[in-house]
Amino acid sequence: MMTNDGSNGKISTISVRTEDTDETADIDKAIMATGFGKFNVLLFLAALPVAWTGIFDTTTTAFMIASAECDLRLTYFRKGVLAAFPFLGMALTSFLWDYLTPYIGTRNLFVLGLLVDSVLNILATAINSYYAFLAIKFFNGVLAGGPFSMVTGYLSEFHSAKYKANFTRWGGLAVNAAIIVPAIIAFLISPLSLNVNVFNKRYTAWQIYLLICSIVPVLGLVTASTLPQSPRYLVNIGKTDEALKLLRTMYSMNKKKPANTFPIKALLVWENTPLSRHSLFKANSEKIRLAYYNTKLLFTSPYLRAVTFLNFLQFGSMLGFNTMRLWVPHLFIILNNFDDERWTKDRAPTMREMLDRRMSVPAKDYLNCPDFDSICLTWKINAVIYQNSAIIALSAVTFSFLVGTITTSKFRKKAIMLIAFLISVISSFGMNWAQSPPYMLTFAAAIIVMTRITGNIVTALNIDIIPIPLRSTSLSMLVTVGNVAAVLGNFIFSALLEVECLIGFMGMGCLLFACFCLSFFHPRPVRPLEISHIVSNP
Repeated sequence: MMTNDGSNGKISTISVRTEDTDETADIDKAIMATGFGKFNVLLFLAALPVAWTGIFDTTTTAFMIASAECDLRLTYFRKGVLAAFPFLGMALTSFLWDYLTPYIGTRNLFVLGLLVDSVLNILATAINSYYAFLAIKFFNGVLAGGPFSMVTGYLSEFHSAKYKANFTRWGGLAVNAAIIVPAIIAFLISPLSLNVNVFNKRYTAWQIYLLICSIVPVLGLVTASTLPQSPRYLVNIGKTDEALKLLRTMYSMNKKKPANTFPIKALLVWENTPLSRHSLFKANSEKIRLAYYNTKLLFTSPYLRAVTFLNFLQFGSMLGFNTMRLWVPHLFIILNNFDDERWTKDRAPTMREMLDRRMSVPAKDYLNCPDFDSICLTWKINAVIYQNSAIIALSAVTFSFLVGTITTSKFRKKAIMLIAFLISVISSFGMNWAQSPPYMLTFAAAIIVMTRITGNIVTALNIDIIPIPLRSTSLSMLVTVGNVAAVLGNFIFSALLEVECLIGFMGMGCLLFACFCLSFFHPRPVRPLEISHIVSNP
């Protein structure tokens, strides 16, 4: 039944039919009463393939472009565009999903997103058109920036704030481990000489690789179908009895007690909880207006300096990380095809010289062709390259996690950020002139690992510097800037590889050096007094 609070008329009690309706609580207290245990662990495992799908969609391109070069007629620039398009989809549409969630529900978005993504990934294995493949990667990015990025927020609605820090830390580690898996699959599949006919369609190694990687979204679709709507969402749409039933189940599994012993017998909700489509639209319109206002506010004094600082460092970090991690596998496949016998100079070749297509083993038979630049070269795929990529990805995940556990003070964050940017600068400038591919790989790995660390520290600094009312808007801005950096980085780097690859490495080094210099000047946190005016009436 429903009873109004006569004191102010703002709170109502929604109760279910039970013998004891004495103890009531709001949704936060009710979730806290369920504890943390078996239910939360199983829920996380079911949601993990959903989060992994988004990472797979932005990563698998790096491990198939060497094998697909002839089938898709890939040039350096086309490869860069292919790597950038998922991030373009994320950058253009990620802000829309938060406003669709109240209408559909996060769990339903997971199911719909995974269904579409599974179909797209399977379809990608059956086409040989570059532009069709490009369109698929764009829509992969749209989904990666939407439903699949909401997993952490969805899971956080099933436990109280008491467990937020530890859950975010360990859950983030499990999610980020996904960047290792595509490299391992590539190590096992890509070097094989596979040629399978299915319904008169020829499937080669790179298509079979993508088909195996598409198992993740299919698995996610199955597990997402078993996920419940969050109790908070159920309360928001007026299904309080279902929310209470779910809370009892959570309590029973976590506490190992009968569901009818759950201490909360009724839920308190606000009378103005949005229950209709009209009220949901009105609430979303207000959310959009507030997000626009907060974004505009962040670009005014006294926030402009802090926002510029965070976004510039985020841009440099994500450009270095997402450009190098997506290009290192392919670049070192080409380096591995370098024809040492044709190198006659009395010094070791630079990376720039080793990336010259004319100096590769597959180019031997075509050097005298007048249209050499239009000839597709078939690269020999060495499995150890993808093995090294897996090690680099493992290092990036592990070190960024460990650094996150020790950056507990402003001094440590600043010191580690300076060291990480300095190492990435030295590596960017030194990679071209390293004496052998193993040294070149070490420098490339250093850029990937260090820029991953700096990106995580920038996110942590956002919490320290930006006040709570604007923190969520600032974080969304950082995510968008990171995606834009990935797009520009892959566009520019791939274009320079066709013209003068040395400029690409030097340009990245200069950008990271600017980030290093800026890291000396951390802005002070904005005082709560300075934001008091936005709380009253924006």
